[in-house]
Amino acid sequence: MTLLTAFQILLYRYTQQEDIAVGVPIANRNRSEIEGLIGFFVNSLVLRTDLSGNPNFRELLSRVKEVALAAYAHQDLPFEKLVEELHPERNLNQNPLFQVAFALQNAPMSALELPRLTLTPWQFDTKTTRFDLEFHLWEQESNNGLWVDNSGGISGFVIYSTDLFDNATITRMLEHFQILLEGIVANPEQRIANLPLLSEPELYQLLVEWNNTQVDYPQDKCIHQLFESIVEKNSDAIALVFKEQQLSYQELNVRSNQLAHYLKKLGVKPEVLVGLCVERSFDVIIGMLGILKAGGAYVPLDPTYPPERLKFMLADAQVPILLTRQRWIERLKNDSSQTICLDRDWEIISQEKEDNLKSEVTVDNLAYVIYTSGSTGKPKGVQIEHRALLNLVFWHQKAFVVSSIDRVTQIAGVAFDACGWEIWPKFNSCGDAIAMS
Repeated sequence: MTLLTAFQILLYRYTQQEDIAVGVPIANRNRSEIEGLIGFFVNSLVLRTDLSGNPNFRELLSRVKEVALAAYAHQDLPFEKLVEELHPERNLNQNPLFQVAFALQNAPMSALELPRLTLTPWQFDTKTTRFDLEFHLWEQESNNGLWVDNSGGISGFVIYSTDLFDNATITRMLEHFQILLEGIVANPEQRIANLPLLSEPELYQLLVEWNNTQVDYPQDKCIHQLFESIVEKNSDAIALVFKEQQLSYQELNVRSNQLAHYLKKLGVKPEVLVGLCVERSFDVIIGMLGILKAGGAYVPLDPTYPPERLKFMLADAQVPILLTRQRWIERLKNDSSQTICLDRDWEIISQEKEDNLKSEVTVDNLAYVIYTSGSTGKPKGVQIEHRALLNLVFWHQKAFVVSSIDRVTQIAGVAFDACGWEIWPKFNSCGDAIAMS
């Protein structure tokens, strides 16, 4: 009962299921009159245990004891008859009622001695399995018949389906079972969810190695400031290609600077949201960089979205300023924001200074707010800080080895998060252009 309780705790910890049924073979020789009879009396019992409420080990052991004693009292009922009466849903690849078996061979064994003959156990591999998993244990005693073990204790073997488990998994499971037993002996009052299960190397891997996610990347500059550093080194390199047009890094920097100065005069600063609703073109990148350089955070809006969604996003974000083009004015029908058309108003914007701005923005400020699809309910604006964007950019560059000889095709819509994935890593590796397809 103690070993079975520990085994069911193991299954509970692996599966988080609180209702566990385990099959247990029983000798079914519960009367002295049949002890001497030759024949196969073995039957299968289904021991179903309730592990709910996170009991301590002693409490769960009492539950298992009650279930086991009740099952032993009815061990004469053939398993086949039980299945016949219950009519469980049958499946050709599963045993009915239970798929995991547990057995403890604890019947006394006398030493078998034959003249001029030495007997030793024969280790063999079982080629078939009746269940998904079988745990077979037996008590060892010194010089006990065939099973000689000078250390005593408990030994066993596991039979498992190779469609479900591999050797390494079962080896790890046995190690967890042993650690669990040691924890039970050390503290039987411990709650079953808190009993130790992992080895020291596994604990170290889980708590230290897998949590050691710190990476080195610049945290004193924002994404647009890193772009400006690239411009200083590669001012004449082509940054953008759109149809037959192209922009160098210097030209892109100048246009975004002019927009940034213009926006700053309108009150754009850290944490101020600016809507950006333009089709795929140079204006996408100029708009993003201009907003970031002014210190604000952009809210990308896809002009091809339904008008109702665009109206909702503008109202929900409450952007004080909206950048767009004349062709989308009627579709947006926005009265709550100051609307700037990058095509109509560019003559005024181009009169602003061309130099980089000194911004108060830090990596803790917002870079952009992007809206979810709303497929599970109302769309939500997800706030992305510069720090998170930098983390993504430098991971992307490292994982995909982005270099100056690479080109990137900007395919995603402006309001889809993959848009940032396509744009920013390339702009911080310098070199060839982003193609606006």
